[in-house]
Order: sequence, then structure tokens, then C-alpha cells
Amino acid sequence: MKKGIYLAIIICALSVLALGCESKPAATTVQGSDPATNKPTPADTKDNQEEKSQEIKVYYSDVQVMQLEPHTQTITFKEDSEKYSAAYAALQQSDQKELIPLWENIDLLSAKLEQGTLTLDVHIPDKARMGSSGEILALDALKKTLFQFDEVKNIQLLVDGKQTDSLMGQAELENPLTRE
Repeated sequence: MKKGIYLAIIICALSVLALGCESKPAATTVQGSDPATNKPTPADTKDNQEEKSQEIKVYYSDVQVMQLEPHTQTITFKEDSEKYSAAYAALQQSDQKELIPLWENIDLLSAKLEQGTLTLDVHIPDKARMGSSGEILALDALKKTLFQFDEVKNIQLLVDGKQTDSLMGQAELENPLTRE
């Protein structure tokens, strides 16, 4: 019986000792860092980046869908690679009643710049389809807006991940669109 009590006391003492070791304060780490290396993690670095802003001209159609009109917008982004998506988003909405955003209903699936070629993958629902003059103006609006970025030399436009001969079936689409 005494043997059982001694064994219980030893187990309790070892348990208390083990718990005490676990509650020691950990080494100091920088908040938002990998505890093993004490370096910022990529996700934390991206989240803590300050937003950048840039003023660009965004091109919209006039009410008669006859010509393009520039309108100055300020886009915001955290990384340079995000500015193309921000510029595209600006093409989708106008704060001016007299300016029609031709890309309003066309969803951007992805935007990626590699070696001077900006590849945009879009989805065009039926409600976004236009006649030939609207399609030509939409392509011109896209080019004029995105070729403001010096690093963009070409725009490869994909529809649902595929290269097509026409954006909406009305006007011929160059592959890729080139800076004029």
C-alpha cells in the first residue's frame, strides 16, 4: 500500500514538473513573424504593406457609344502587380452619368504581367455583349487605359482562358493587342 502512495506522489510530482516546463515564456518573437526564424511571413508582409495610389486616365464611351472620353481616376493597390486589376476595375464603373463603362459587366478572372505582356482573362456573360462599334470602342478603351503603364508592351486578352479571334463575335481581335 505504501508503495502505491509513493508511486502516486512520484507521478504527481513528475506531472507538476512537466507542466511547469511547458509554461516557461517562449523566446521573444516579432509579431507577425515565423516563430522558428523570427522573420516576417509573406502573408503578414503583404497585409502590412501600405496602399499605393496612382492617378490614371480611364476611358469610357459617350452616351451615344460613338467615341471615347477620358476621365481621371485614382487607383489604389498594395503591390505593383495589383495595379492592372485596379485599372480594370476602374474601367468597369464610372462616377459620371454621361460616361458609359464598356467593361461594366465583363468579369476579370485574372491579370498577369510577364515580360511586357499583360495577360487578361475575362468572362463575358450574354448581357455584356455589344454590337461591333461598342466592341471596338471597348477594346480601344482597354488599350488606352492599360498602355499608360510603360511596362505593358502587349495585352493578351483571353476569354474564359482561351485565345479567341473576336472578343464578342463582332470585331476581329489581335493576339496580342500591341501598343500603337
